[in-house]
Amino acid sequence: MRKTSGFLIILFSILISTGAFGQFSRFGVKAGLNMSNMTVEGNNDQNLKFGLHAGVFNKIMILDKFAVQPELLYSSKGFKNNFDESLIADGEAKFNLSYIDLPVKLVYYLAEDFSFQFGPYVGYMLNANVDTDAEVLNYFNIDSQDEIDRDRFNAIDFGLTGGLSFELAPLVVGFNYNIGLTQVAKDNEPTEEMLGDAKNTVIQIYAGILF
Repeated sequence: MRKTSGFLIILFSILISTGAFGQFSRFGVKAGLNMSNMTVEGNNDQNLKFGLHAGVFNKIMILDKFAVQPELLYSSKGFKNNFDESLIADGEAKFNLSYIDLPVKLVYYLAEDFSFQFGPYVGYMLNANVDTDAEVLNYFNIDSQDEIDRDRFNAIDFGLTGGLSFELAPLVVGFNYNIGLTQVAKDNEPTEEMLGDAKNTVIQIYAGILF
């Protein structure tokens, strides 16, 4: 718990202090839909898991068409495994991972109210669980949510994010695509046998307000 609190304090300090170096900055809040998956062999669009992200951001203008935008977000990731084509089971299992993410984006304005955003992100895993809802042999029902020891995963998720944003002041809408560069499972753990070198991928659609 102390490690988590310390990490959040560092992230929040970066978000606040960065504004001091900008010529002009505006804070905002944002929230939206996550469509997450992992680069597990055989995964496709049917394995997308729906979740949420929400948090705050600071848009700092550095030139007429350029800005830096640090964000602090709660983000749910993972993937869904369908058993519909199995002869034994019918249903699904959701592999749920929760993170605190800090993206730092370079923003380029293609027009006054339309921008392209790209940059790195670093995430800190909060918890992990598997949510199963399936029927086995058309008789046994499984409806459970099982926690997975967070120590079996790499706590830090590093990757890249890019997307487009539309500003209809004070409303902001947009989408991002996040691709992880860090293996989710920790080496020599049972999670590595299940996930291999899989990494997070997330499509985000959001709306926010600038103050």
